[in-house]
Amino acid sequence: MNAAPPSSTLSTDGIPIGAYDVDALLGELSGDAPEESPESAVCVRVEEIFAPAARFLIAEELAEFLETRGITPTEFLHKVEPQRSFLDWPRRAQVLERVAQRQARPGRRSPAMRLEELKRLEQEVLAVTARRAHSGTALSIDAKQFAATVAQTMARTPGFAGRHTIDCWLSAWLGEGRNHELRLVRILSLDGDGLSGEGIAILDQIVGEMLANGLVVEALFGWADGLRGVLDAMAMVWRGEAPSHPDAPAVLHRLSAFVARHQARAARLGLEAGVHHALLGDAPLSGTKAEPNSVAAVLDELSAISLLAARLTVKGGVIGGERTTRLIDRRVALLLSGARLEAVLHAKSHYARIVDLLAFEGAVSGERSRRMIVAHLRRHLEARDFTQRLFETARTPRARIKALADLQRRVARSTLPDGLRERYVRMLDEIQNTFLRTNKVFARIAKDRPPNVDEVMEFASLLAEGAFTEGKCVAAARELVGHHVRSTAFLRGYLARCKDATEQRADRFAQFFATLAGAGLPMRAMNTLRVLLADDEPAARGYVEMILRDLGITDLTIAQDGREALTRFEERQGAFDLIVCDWKMPRLSGLEFLKLVRAVRPDMPFLMVTALATIIAVEEAMAHDVTAYIAKPFSPEQLEEKILVLVNRR
Repeated sequence: MNAAPPSSTLSTDGIPIGAYDVDALLGELSGDAPEESPESAVCVRVEEIFAPAARFLIAEELAEFLETRGITPTEFLHKVEPQRSFLDWPRRAQVLERVAQRQARPGRRSPAMRLEELKRLEQEVLAVTARRAHSGTALSIDAKQFAATVAQTMARTPGFAGRHTIDCWLSAWLGEGRNHELRLVRILSLDGDGLSGEGIAILDQIVGEMLANGLVVEALFGWADGLRGVLDAMAMVWRGEAPSHPDAPAVLHRLSAFVARHQARAARLGLEAGVHHALLGDAPLSGTKAEPNSVAAVLDELSAISLLAARLTVKGGVIGGERTTRLIDRRVALLLSGARLEAVLHAKSHYARIVDLLAFEGAVSGERSRRMIVAHLRRHLEARDFTQRLFETARTPRARIKALADLQRRVARSTLPDGLRERYVRMLDEIQNTFLRTNKVFARIAKDRPPNVDEVMEFASLLAEGAFTEGKCVAAARELVGHHVRSTAFLRGYLARCKDATEQRADRFAQFFATLAGAGLPMRAMNTLRVLLADDEPAARGYVEMILRDLGITDLTIAQDGREALTRFEERQGAFDLIVCDWKMPRLSGLEFLKLVRAVRPDMPFLMVTALATIIAVEEAMAHDVTAYIAKPFSPEQLEEKILVLVNRR
């Protein structure tokens, strides 16, 4: 009989409302999907073209043109020649139309209107540059001269005019070229102690524009091992930490110091643009050597993505913000696309598919990616024939019980939403409970049946192995096994089996206690007991000592009569767990010793050994609160049974 999972809004063939399938997720996260430009980059007046946001937009939209010329947006905006070259660039019209489309706003400006604005601004920028661009001899600048020039220029002509003059000056000095490392060294060399905030902002902007250039990133970080190595190194520089790799160019030390010293916002924006560009590619992060469509390969890549996400996480968010998160999610979505996921899970059992999906769910970091995997998990866990499909490869009752418990543990350890996780934990417990009741699994160890040692220990082993689901099933199993293992009948049967065992009795008992501890039914381990043994007859004392040591008791204090027993008891301030004492002893009898012990330790387990098994003797011992007694002669099993019962009383 199969137990059906709880009802759900999910159909067997569909995906829950609000969840993502792969195609929907990829559409949502498409890395090359057009995004609206922020209003700060939508320029209307010519001065706005020179603002930082607009310059980074130019770096992104004109990347191909700028990389070909080896210049930054600042140089492009402050030199006539590259602007005139752009007018003849074959892809100019296409770029302007794309920007106009992104910057259009319904009800405010259409794409056609915005395109006309961009063309007007293009001509106005060219006019300003022709009028203000630096001309004359080549410049020579150092940090001290730059700091003085910035201070003088901004004092004489503050605002846009002063900033434009300095940018023209720097653009002429920086020069065009493909030695990106040298150009970065030159601009960073102008950072000095006397530089004002305006000067730092000017340098920061140019550094950021350089770092937004893909060729610059390749030149600065090409030494790193693989895509993940590049991204790790960029994250280090973003934090202001210098990479320690021997192949890292020296300029990265200066760049990291610049970022750390000034919390350089534009430089960080440039690095973030590099991170986004790298994540848009399809190069793997893990460098795994596993088969492409294997679970190992997917887990390796998911693990690498998760580690990268952690590396890109900083106080207050993620390096590169929401776009970084979306690009990481996009990688996960591509990795687990329908065809790829089906190839990974192909020919696997329902149980193995769920195990793999739970592993994938635990390896992803993005919320959108996790929702996609959760949708797949829900389809498997909430299938109408879930129990039947799960049991297809688990043929025996033991295998089926274990499969359900294993799935429950994996679900409980997962990062599924709390409500969903708890629901599946309960569902799996209900399914196992139904299976146990239907197949009368617990009937073999029912409370009203005499305990069969082998069957009770089999269920104890199943408990120790975690074969029962948490909830109703594990509670029922512990109640039944616990009822038997602490009973005299069970202990007597178990000890009788130990009598004929070939292995050491102490090892057998240690295994017994370990199994019960693993089952959540701990009994007092014999090697932790502190026992005081008192008997005046050497042969009897040696016999009891042998039995105690066979039980695994190692902390054993021996006394040869009642007076020595009292001395040993007082020396250790009564720090014993059990006293085994003969009744008839010289100097101080066992009964007198019991009275003295009870005065300070009324709860001490005290086992009286006596040859006087008469009613009068027993009543006298009981009157003084003896815990138990055993009559001579006795077998090892009888003494072991007494001790096990005594030290495990509830």
